[in-house]
Amino acid sequence: MGFRAVWDSALYGIPRRMAKPLFGTSRRSASRQLDSITVWVRVEPPMWRAKGVEWLKRYGFAELAGLCTAIVGSLAARALTGNEIAAAYSASIGENLGYYGVIIGREVVHDWRAAAGIGRPYGLSGAAGTARNLALEFGIAEVLDSGVLRPLLMGFGVRFVGREAGIVVGKLAADLTFYLMVISAYELRRYARARTHTISE
Repeated sequence: MGFRAVWDSALYGIPRRMAKPLFGTSRRSASRQLDSITVWVRVEPPMWRAKGVEWLKRYGFAELAGLCTAIVGSLAARALTGNEIAAAYSASIGENLGYYGVIIGREVVHDWRAAAGIGRPYGLSGAAGTARNLALEFGIAEVLDSGVLRPLLMGFGVRFVGREAGIVVGKLAADLTFYLMVISAYELRRYARARTHTISE
């Protein structure tokens, strides 16, 4: 085998037995040899895009459920009492019930299946672990959001933007700060779980 054939084998990945010199051949012959080479390229989505999809799956349906139950609660309270304040409180309660109902239900099912997969009963200890994980993920964010940030941001929105638009702007700003805290806690919890699993192995 000549030097050019060895060079073509190393450069283009052609087996040495099949390798023929490319540099001393015609363009058509060289093109046919190159056309027979298949290059497999694996393209993966950017990390942040994958993370965004994961967060949307985790929180998006819960947000939709919370919106639906908020509307139902508001309409029911207005129909029963005719009071706008009662309708507002009912909307808030309905939103929390719908949102956290989805989050808690999905987390319980996930932890129950994980326990069953390793042959352990879920029971009270499993429920306590689920409650602990959800408190770590949502506890601080919910306290700060409901007690301080959401009323403050919605108040600023109404003051500087106007009533209708200000409520929307304030809600969006409050949702942003809420999810920054929640997602940070969620990712830290996942990192701690993965690190513990790695150390145990």
